[in-house]
Amino acid sequence: MFSGRLTRTRDRVLVLVALLVALWLLVATASTPSLAVSMYGLVPVVLSGYWFALRGVVVTASVATLMFVVDKLLSPSPELAGGTLWLAALNRGLVLVGVGVLVTVLLQRQRTLLLRLRAREEELAELESLRAALTPADVPERPHLRIATSFTPAEGLVAGDFYLVADGPGGSTTVVVGDVVGHGLEAARCAAFVRVACATYARFTGDPVQLLQLANAALAEHGTGPTQFVTVVCVNISAPPECTVRWAAAGHDVPWDLDSGAPLPGGRVGTPLGIGAEPLTIETGTSSLGSGGGLLIFTDGLLEGRSARRDRSRPLELFGEERTRAVLGEHRGEPPAAVLEALEQAVTAFAGGSPADDLCLVALRAEPLGPEPGTATS
Repeated sequence: MFSGRLTRTRDRVLVLVALLVALWLLVATASTPSLAVSMYGLVPVVLSGYWFALRGVVVTASVATLMFVVDKLLSPSPELAGGTLWLAALNRGLVLVGVGVLVTVLLQRQRTLLLRLRAREEELAELESLRAALTPADVPERPHLRIATSFTPAEGLVAGDFYLVADGPGGSTTVVVGDVVGHGLEAARCAAFVRVACATYARFTGDPVQLLQLANAALAEHGTGPTQFVTVVCVNISAPPECTVRWAAAGHDVPWDLDSGAPLPGGRVGTPLGIGAEPLTIETGTSSLGSGGGLLIFTDGLLEGRSARRDRSRPLELFGEERTRAVLGEHRGEPPAAVLEALEQAVTAFAGGSPADDLCLVALRAEPLGPEPGTATS
């Protein structure tokens, strides 16, 4: 690499020397040396600015000006005698340096903008890949559960909403929904880390509190930004026929009953992840998911749904619990996908387009259990 760079530098210097020699010949033979220096002398100066920045401009302009002076000293003319020669040399030097500096500054700005554009393109590409990983379109099938997910991106910066459906121990199912406080690439990276941590530990524990404790410890070891923390809710549904629901929330909204919109009973919401390495103070809530019963798990983009282009002169109005429960009541008993579609349409219509915050939803419903093998049906 060093050899190739050295070769390129040597080749560029040779090109500049060749141009300066050609300029010398032009100055020596042209009938209008002033025009020759002013016009053609800019070619090596601009090239040196492109290749070697301001230092190259000063050196090349100085050499070109010196060549003009030497030529006039060797071939004196009445028009350029005494102080007039040095004034003309000064003028030419200033013109060459000034134009070279201007071109160099413009080139540097162009390069800076190009680098920023490339960095932005790379960031967007990474954000797109992270978003696909955080909210995948395909959800793994779980026995006796119908699960649907929905993600509506906010207008503007990408946030850190994510969901996870994973196998738990003993045939159970673990569902995790989280939201990183903040926007942009760092929030998405943090969300991806927490999601991977939850996916890794979910297969070993069906205790939602323990899963959140493990994820918090991993996040503390990994490190977060000074103001970056994660709200997470974790739900574990045991295998049928019990379908016992255990949930725990770290700074997150409690899961709701999919039909009534009532928060699940019990439990105690703790502090978000990323606040510190100390154990989280969280209590598990427990309930039962009867045949046909369902759950709704969501991020704050649902209850706090609002327009990204709202009129600042008017009071802030959120989608809120009342509207959410009204939609759930209208679609009581319907498949999870239909309920999420109705919620997404309602929030989007309320916001007048893309909402101001990401809308991340997971709904599930327990399928009715069939008759035991060998049981006669009428």
